[in-house]
Amino acid sequence: MLRRLIPLACVAAACGQPRSYDDARPGADAAIPGDGAAGGDADLDATTAAPDGATSTPDGAPGAPDAMAGSPDAAVPDAAAVDAAAVDAAVPDATAPDATAPDAAPPDAALVPDAAAGVITGGPCLSGAAGATAYRVRWAGSGGTAYVVYEVDGLPDHSRDHAAAYGYQPGFTASFVDTALAQGGLLLDGSDFVDLELTTVGISSITTATLAVYGRSYNTTASGSFTWQTFDGLGAAPTNLVSNVAPYAWYAADMTTEISPGDGNVLIRIKAGPSSGTLAVNRIELCMQAD
Repeated sequence: MLRRLIPLACVAAACGQPRSYDDARPGADAAIPGDGAAGGDADLDATTAAPDGATSTPDGAPGAPDAMAGSPDAAVPDAAAVDAAAVDAAVPDATAPDATAPDAAPPDAALVPDAAAGVITGGPCLSGAAGATAYRVRWAGSGGTAYVVYEVDGLPDHSRDHAAAYGYQPGFTASFVDTALAQGGLLLDGSDFVDLELTTVGISSITTATLAVYGRSYNTTASGSFTWQTFDGLGAAPTNLVSNVAPYAWYAADMTTEISPGDGNVLIRIKAGPSSGTLAVNRIELCMQAD
């Protein structure tokens, strides 16, 4: 797909501290797309300040599902299949083969990774989207400030792995809100956006890609939505997809056409959308079916 790069300056600040290996990242921040303080919401800019960068220690990535969960019962037919008395009324024992062997219950679908996930190794998606978890981050808070907790990177190449919230004005600090009614999350509104910096190197084809957020519209009267922007294009969830009612829920939208395989410089910019234009975001997840 033809890529579009329309430079637009943006002043940005991050919500978390960089992890120990951030210094080894390529100069990703120099190609952050998006909207500068003076610009609109449409295009990709070529320069953005690096995040102020505090992040928490990454949570451990969830382990692989137990592939043996719920596997068929290996029990052989009941050894008492034919009555040892041999001549018991010349009729085989009615309880001959064990009626429960093999186990009729199928493997637990929730514990078996989607075979169509291919090279994506992050396990089942919490959002319920097809494929497996390619990437997932969570937002936590301290003293009202939001910071990133890295949960899963199931992509083949981990060399570019960074998430942050950026503001349009100098001195931006990411806010952690909505702790009274729910788990709390990053305040995503007209003052900020989230960038996910990834790489799809090692992926030859993408069948589906789904972007999902876990949270709610942070508005007492209106539901909301979210939009995204990459070097491959723009996309948006349906207007008012995200409810303003607690508890939090997952809201997902297809972004297959906005992400390409074999790309070492993937950047996904996420912003709040209509109607409310403001969200409390606890988690962001990217799910893929890919080879």
